[in-house]
Amino acid sequence: MEAISDTSKTVPVLKNRNFLLLFIGSIFSAPGYYIYLIAAEWLMLTISENRVYFGMLFFAASVPRLLLLAVGGVVADRFNKRTILFIADSLRALFIAALLLFLYLNMVTVWHLIILAALFGIADAFSYPVTNSMTPLLLEEDQLQQGNSFIQMTMQISPILGPALGGVLLAVLGFKGVFSVACVMLLIGALTVLFIQLKQEKEESDAHSPWKDLKEGFLYVRQSDFIVSIMFIAFFINFFFSGPFSIGMPIIVKDVFDGSAISLATVQTAMGLGAMLGAILLAVKKVTNYRKVILVSLLVVGCLYTFIGMSNQLYMSAILVLCMAVLLQFVNIPIFTILQKTVDKSMLGRIMGLLITVTTGLIPISYVATSTLIALGVDIRYIMIGGGIFIVIIAMISFNFKRLRNLEIS
Repeated sequence: MEAISDTSKTVPVLKNRNFLLLFIGSIFSAPGYYIYLIAAEWLMLTISENRVYFGMLFFAASVPRLLLLAVGGVVADRFNKRTILFIADSLRALFIAALLLFLYLNMVTVWHLIILAALFGIADAFSYPVTNSMTPLLLEEDQLQQGNSFIQMTMQISPILGPALGGVLLAVLGFKGVFSVACVMLLIGALTVLFIQLKQEKEESDAHSPWKDLKEGFLYVRQSDFIVSIMFIAFFINFFFSGPFSIGMPIIVKDVFDGSAISLATVQTAMGLGAMLGAILLAVKKVTNYRKVILVSLLVVGCLYTFIGMSNQLYMSAILVLCMAVLLQFVNIPIFTILQKTVDKSMLGRIMGLLITVTTGLIPISYVATSTLIALGVDIRYIMIGGGIFIVIIAMISFNFKRLRNLEIS
């Protein structure tokens, strides 16, 4: 298990050297990641008219991520988290460099993009548990909501700066310029986290086998009514939201709004801006009634998502996406804060890995189902409307979950 050095304790969040380095590293790596994503999405739409391939791009990234997230959680608890983040961001930069080489050789095909998506999914499986379990090692318990909010700000700057910069670079420099910038930003992010000071503490549990560590994580989850309830809700929410929204918005922008890469960047920037605004609000205001905030926000998210499917105007859709993104933060940040406060730090990597594994478990199926419905001729807008209705239903049912009625943090 890792612990922070004594110099990073009992200081304000943004004056904490280690946390500030994590903060700065995220500012570079997260936008760089999204610059790559928007360019890869638009490149796929450009080189192939078959929208099934576009759905496969998401499926290829989600499958290895799903299969390896639990393993990534075990690795996060057994090895230095700083090193894991450095390796993950460095590998992403290397993958983009490989794509640049194929671009210069004029050899890029849909299968190159799909394979790279799978490699990014593997890197994600090891970085996600670390990212969501590192903050408690850098901050005091009463600073966690604020710290999580700041990290979410940096992560949500990515859908703002990433698509905006990516769209501009596509128009000015083309795909080579976009991928070059993304590669450099990920390298800077990787180098920044190397300066975080974490010390490794020796524990008897270090002798445990990885399989035993994984089993301990499963047993820990089974003993927590809150974690089980959250997994149940998020499992189905992700099915109705992730596939239709991720695949649907680029298709709607191109095929319904007859938009360009800049149009897609507008919608994705609205998503990032809304998420950042939600994170800012939670950085300055502490949540008291977690159950009410989480479930009411989820209910309204479902309504807004339904309206997005009905919208026929680009800017109206962008506004709805912005509002929805604000409220999604009022679901996500309180959940992670509760887990970081209540879960033993020696188990946090595994719990985060298992939580993300279960909550994203239906995402690959969601991508396949969405792509299949599109291939069968179902309008993507009807798919999104149906998904929004189901999210509303799930939120209403969740109000009656006994396990969530008395959700408090002592």
